[in-house]
Amino acid sequence: QRRNKALREFVLPPIKVLIVEDNVINQRILATFLRQKKVQYQVASDGREAIDKWRVGDFHLILMDIQLPVLDGIEATKEIRRLEGEMNAPQNAQSPLSPARPSVIIVALTASVLVSDRVAALAAGCNDFLNKPVSLPWLQRKILEWGSMQYLLHAGSAYSTAPGTH
Repeated sequence: QRRNKALREFVLPPIKVLIVEDNVINQRILATFLRQKKVQYQVASDGREAIDKWRVGDFHLILMDIQLPVLDGIEATKEIRRLEGEMNAPQNAQSPLSPARPSVIIVALTASVLVSDRVAALAAGCNDFLNKPVSLPWLQRKILEWGSMQYLLHAGSAYSTAPGTH
């Protein structure tokens, strides 16, 4: 049984995660956890940097702190969702058969326990919500859940746009 548990804990989808967090200690905790799980990741310290990295990073999952300098997590999420809408608009499609780029999963991270903060994060386009301090077992389950779905969507998207697959 211990072997089965170890196997379940080790096997995570090969995804890319963007950590958006201005607190260095929280960055280290999340980065260490992802590194131990062999998950690729990058770190952004504010909302503007998050948007810039998202544009070029092809991430499956974003862990987005809500209270950030420069541009907060709510506004950064709204901007990412707006840009996704533009990128997936019919006039930007490469061909009628080209699928839209899958939307990135954005998980809001906050120390706030206010329901209004949760509602604001979800209304901005976050898919889920996690209170800080981060529960690493919860995070592992979410990476498996959201990451697996995203990996399959991205793999299907890449396959359907490969030469000879139309």
